[in-house]
Amino acid sequence: MNGRTRLALASALCAATALGLVSAAAYGTGADPVKARQTAMETVGDAMKALAAIAKNEAPFDAAVVQKNAGAIADRLKTAAALFPAGSDHGDVETWAKPEIWSDRAGFESSLKAGQAAAIALVAVTQETAFRPALGELGASCKACHEMYRRPKH
Repeated sequence: MNGRTRLALASALCAATALGLVSAAAYGTGADPVKARQTAMETVGDAMKALAAIAKNEAPFDAAVVQKNAGAIADRLKTAAALFPAGSDHGDVETWAKPEIWSDRAGFESSLKAGQAAAIALVAVTQETAFRPALGELGASCKACHEMYRRPKH
């Protein structure tokens, strides 16, 4: 193995390790995918609460707040499929993931991509008149995914 090959392999190994550490840090959980996805979805839920407050006139419309929260949702949904690896239908904590996530993987990933697209569209909203329709699209996407792939908590 020559020096260039060793350097390339070392660089790839460092990049993979860094990506893993960044992913674990971003979700704050380490190796448990159930905890990781719950943390990610709690972030989505918190962002949706901030957006819902605007929709309910509990908070004023602020394009920067919309962009920040919709962006957080889009970021989490972009990587969410990786938080549902095979065998993660159970873990140290209770999961509400339905078996359909794994038996209909293409449908599940398509649903996540639809939600991400709706969140990205919401990021672009700068006028209050466009906010509620865009939020409605995102909410409908979330609801459809939850109905198909998430069982009720209680």
